[in-house]
Amino acid sequence: MKLPPLNAVRAFDAAARRLNLRQAAGDLYVTPGAVSQQVRQLEEWLGVRLFERRARGVALTAAGIEFHAAVARALRQIGQAAERVRPERNAVTVSMLPTLGARWLMPRLDAFTRAHPSVQVSVAATDDVADFEADGVDLAVRCASIEPRGLASIEICAEAVYPVCSAAYRAAHVRRGRLSAGARLLHEVCARQSSRNWARWLEEQGYEDFDAERGLYFSHEMLAADAAASGQGIALLSQLVAADALRAGRLALASPRPLVTGQRYWIVWPPGELREPVRIFRDWLSAAFAQAVDEAREILAAGKPIARPGRPTAPSARPARVRGSAVAGARRSMQRS
Repeated sequence: MKLPPLNAVRAFDAAARRLNLRQAAGDLYVTPGAVSQQVRQLEEWLGVRLFERRARGVALTAAGIEFHAAVARALRQIGQAAERVRPERNAVTVSMLPTLGARWLMPRLDAFTRAHPSVQVSVAATDDVADFEADGVDLAVRCASIEPRGLASIEICAEAVYPVCSAAYRAAHVRRGRLSAGARLLHEVCARQSSRNWARWLEEQGYEDFDAERGLYFSHEMLAADAAASGQGIALLSQLVAADALRAGRLALASPRPLVTGQRYWIVWPPGELREPVRIFRDWLSAAFAQAVDEAREILAAGKPIARPGRPTAPSARPARVRGSAVAGARRSMQRS
């Protein structure tokens, strides 16, 4: 049996998953032209077209759909076989929203690495939904309105967002707990729809004729947080990020009244037995979140830093409540609702 060129097969798989040659090239660390050339080579070897070229990317032909199903299955089997035969790896990769990773996890990660120096942690900060197989991710922390289907999971907390700003901005633009008409809103441009959250918050607090879409827009929550800290306006931040900023004295509450968004935070991973390093990090991460949720509730209720050391405390060990089970043919990506 003669096999097709394996580099061309890998390029085809990446292009079939992404349906975008530029993104496929990024996955393989090559140029889009190299991916296109490899795909053409494979099409010539097979004697059939695998893609239809379109203005905004590519689409699989019927032959391409059939061939990719077999290719993906074969590559998955190769990867699983490699995991079984190679020595146990101590590396763990966790995918997390950028602001949560930078502002919440980073100050706490040193506590884990000191307790478990043999475990190597990699943080993939991204707004994209984790593809566990393609991206080499072991765990993901994501925000969704429903429990992830086809994945094992631990629920962290319901998401609530709080309006925050610098102390100086609050003094100038907040009177008796109410935003002034000239207060500038800071927005995060992402799937969670910051403007919609602002509109809901303003409506719930009884504001009329306040344009929820005005203000400044940022690609990530952390940029909106930095703008708020520098006195440029008021941002809606998730409770964990807001509480750490209040603890450090970087931000102050513009109002103690949050918006409960209807989303929930989850730790998720593919069903099945976890490698020991992944299990250790998952349990630590779950305990760290549980402790942070309790501390955030206390800090935000007080509206100011609590008398504690400035550095977030290390979590005490506690058992995680795992939801989900091994599901045959489970989807290995998490759908954001």
